[in-house]
Amino acid sequence: MATFLDVSGLQYFSSIFVFLFVWIVVYAVVLWTKALGDNKFIYLIVGLLMGIFVLISPIATSVVASTAPFIAVVFLFVVLLNVALKMLGGDLDSFHSVKVIFFVIVLVVIIIGAGVKVKDQIGEQENPQDLSKSINLILHPKFLGTVLIFAIAIFTIGLIASRGS
Repeated sequence: MATFLDVSGLQYFSSIFVFLFVWIVVYAVVLWTKALGDNKFIYLIVGLLMGIFVLISPIATSVVASTAPFIAVVFLFVVLLNVALKMLGGDLDSFHSVKVIFFVIVLVVIIIGAGVKVKDQIGEQENPQDLSKSINLILHPKFLGTVLIFAIAIFTIGLIASRGS
């Protein structure tokens, strides 16, 4: 019996939802950061191309489908924080570090989701460990080594750039 809560038919439209989600999120992020100048047509084209590229790859589509709820929660938190700051007389654009923090949170969610999906796609490795839980992936020595190398690189670049100015 079909009920109002039966949404199992929506799984056939998941590719369309992933495409629209990627297109809108890329457009919004590029518009918010103004990384490509002020031409909004370029933002639309970049978002469209990223949506098409994600739609072509089945692994990328499954990664976006599994991480989209977490990313949507982060973006909802950004909107609520922006509303709260506007009520207090502030503005989210004046806090550049908040943009970076939310970008890093989204990036970590995508990296963890991609790691779990790629692990599922590859299958069993020579070193059998359960990486399906996020904490096991985060505490894996290879992941921690990569994070340490990235942190050293970021601080090195930051220190070199601050000495030049």
